[in-house]
Amino acid sequence: MITPKIEANNIREAVKELKALDKNLVKELRKDLRASIGPFAKQVANAVPVEPPLSGLGQYGPTGWSPVRPSISFTPGRSRKSGDHLVSIRINPTRKQRGLYLGELAGSRSRGASARGRNLISVLNQRAPMKGRGGRYAYKKFRLMRPDAIALAVGIVNKLIGQVNRRIKI
Repeated sequence: MITPKIEANNIREAVKELKALDKNLVKELRKDLRASIGPFAKQVANAVPVEPPLSGLGQYGPTGWSPVRPSISFTPGRSRKSGDHLVSIRINPTRKQRGLYLGELAGSRSRGASARGRNLISVLNQRAPMKGRGGRYAYKKFRLMRPDAIALAVGIVNKLIGQVNRRIKI
């Protein structure tokens, strides 16, 4: 899959210039990106089961399972690892519980896991196998929808560029 490469410094500079030209342009860009990518984020969140995949995650303690909600943020180039994204989609539990992260990520980096950990990973893999790295539920769905979300975001940015170009020429 070929995805457009985003230079974080260029995006930050463009946002500064847009703010200098008209502060409402950046607000409009954020609003359009959130509104158009919102349905994708909801579909990704809906891929996470409401019921816990294992009975041990069904409790209300710190490792319990809770429903999720999506959030979308416009953060050009603020990634911890690569710094090359424009929009972030996050799936957050509605309560401060880590069960979602355990179920989603168990086995993605399992070197040196204890016998209990290997058993957890084995049972989760039987119920919802993980393909590669990333996750079982939300990330699996996100991977399928990523090309469409990228195309949509690129289209919105190009539309804004056209609007700015028309304003500058007038």
